[in-house]
Amino acid sequence: MERWKPVAGFMGLMAVTLGLLGLFEARGAGPEGAQVVGVYSLPPTPIRALNPHLRQEDVDEALRRGWPVADRPALGSGLFYLGNGRFLGLTDRGPNGDCPGGKFFPLPRFAPVLLPFRLDEATKTIRLEAPLPLRTPGGAPLTGLPNREGEDVPFASTECKEKLPLDPSGVDTEDVAAFPDGRGYLLVEENSPSVLFADARGRVLVRYTPKGVRLPARYPVRDILPEVLALRRNNRGLENLALSGDGKTAWAVLQSPIGSTRDPAFDGSLVARAVRLDVSDPLRARVTGLYLVPFSDPKDYPKPNRPRDMKFSAASWVEGEKILLLERAEGGARIYLVDFSRATNLLDHPKGDSPELDKAGTDYAALGIRLPERRLLLETWRHPAFDTDKLEGVALLEDGRTLALADDNDFAITGKEGPSRLWLVRLPEALR
Repeated sequence: MERWKPVAGFMGLMAVTLGLLGLFEARGAGPEGAQVVGVYSLPPTPIRALNPHLRQEDVDEALRRGWPVADRPALGSGLFYLGNGRFLGLTDRGPNGDCPGGKFFPLPRFAPVLLPFRLDEATKTIRLEAPLPLRTPGGAPLTGLPNREGEDVPFASTECKEKLPLDPSGVDTEDVAAFPDGRGYLLVEENSPSVLFADARGRVLVRYTPKGVRLPARYPVRDILPEVLALRRNNRGLENLALSGDGKTAWAVLQSPIGSTRDPAFDGSLVARAVRLDVSDPLRARVTGLYLVPFSDPKDYPKPNRPRDMKFSAASWVEGEKILLLERAEGGARIYLVDFSRATNLLDHPKGDSPELDKAGTDYAALGIRLPERRLLLETWRHPAFDTDKLEGVALLEDGRTLALADDNDFAITGKEGPSRLWLVRLPEALR
């Protein structure tokens, strides 16, 4: 049986792929009827409020190195609803900007941080509680710097000349979930890419990487994740995390398709890899599932997009095998309800770990592979309250029909970005 059927030309690849992906769209679903019921902003907040270990000299030096402002932190790289009106936000690796072949990090000692908060209804503001910077088991703050050669080269400033050292312990955290029994937090990150377990004090106790990715980090590292995840595109690692209500099962999803965009078959890909984990004992997690998750047709978005522009940027558990996935591209974002219950677990498929499955034009039906079913819930461009497409956090509140969406303002790295924000959206019907 063929792994994939060759199709003449890029447009042919696209046509076959989109036709197959359309088979797994839930019929009758639509985004009509959703209402934005609140928008909240983070007031000016000194960066040292998030990272008390930083010195004022660190901040002053970061401003000299090209960071325009130090009081617009980003709390929406990940989002989790804690209940009773409390949320948990998450930063990524900290302020960084583009350099040829890498990134500049004007504040390299910044530690990614968990940020519990509440919404102030009277002032429409986000009120932070005590931050929880990620640390080693010994208590030393982590960094967000890249781990290995071949990833982004870290530079110290906008001049992109002075290189910073790599940090095998550094994490670029992108989504988070709290265990219901209070034992700690599960996170995903992009650098290697990885799944992390941190205790209730924010100390990373174990990091799970793809097979063959072994890091000399300052905490235990176990390479148990499927090897195919190591083929993620640069800066497009594990971006999405959903944890079941009982804290036993987790889903981690890549941001983008795997493979080099120099290969037309990968460049036209419109599927991302997802992993299911048994985290009943988060110190001894087990991989129990591997899936392909389809993206939308890029033409469905109001601005021009290519397959490489499609991203999954946040996830949240709903019930059973169903999760929310936030998909975004230029022009806005979509929220999907994704159901894995009848999807093919590729751990049981002879070609399940092969990157050939991720190429555009793959005939999944011929290979006996069923993709997860999706139901479209929200399109942000239908709502004037959304003036950004850089949404990276989603959570479902206890009523089962109110969504919280958070943006990532990139720490105002250009100085033009506004404060971190959160939107509440009420769906026309409950999801659970």
